Amino acid sequence: MIKKIFLLGMLVVFVFSISSSKGFGSKVLLTPQDVEEVTGIQGIKSVPKNPQMGAGGDLNFAQQDGTIILIVMIQDSSMYDTWKNQEGYFHASVPDLGDEAFEGPGFGEYRYILFFRKGKRAFSLSSFFNMGAGGEPYLSQDQLRQLANIIISRL
Repeated sequence: MIKKIFLLGMLVVFVFSISSSKGFGSKVLLTPQDVEEVTGIQGIKSVPKNPQMGAGGDLNFAQQDGTIILIVMIQDSSMYDTWKNQEGYFHASVPDLGDEAFEGPGFGEYRYILFFRKGKRAFSLSSFFNMGAGGEPYLSQDQLRQLANIIISRL
């Protein structure tokens, strides 16, 4: 079961990575320090995009040992509806986040992706799974929302 969860997570990363676009120039939307403050995990670092290594986001964050814990995709706003209408992606609307937002797929009680749209951009924040802790996501939906609010404040 854990292997299936991991493989599905990697598939999501791959699908997101093939259609990525940034367009924010030098504007910093999220830092390793932001991720540390929200998660309480120390030693977070930013890693370059490398889908073969799991770092398929426009922004990728890893622990000191290189284990990816979070990827952030940045797309044109039209991608939000594509994500929302894709079978199995929409779980529940999230009020008061950007122009609109929803929790994405999950396993049982664990929802590991948050999607939101703000202005002309759509974002997904995807937590990886901590296999050493029984397969729970590294970040909760509450933590993903906190990070989304940081991104929104910097747009």
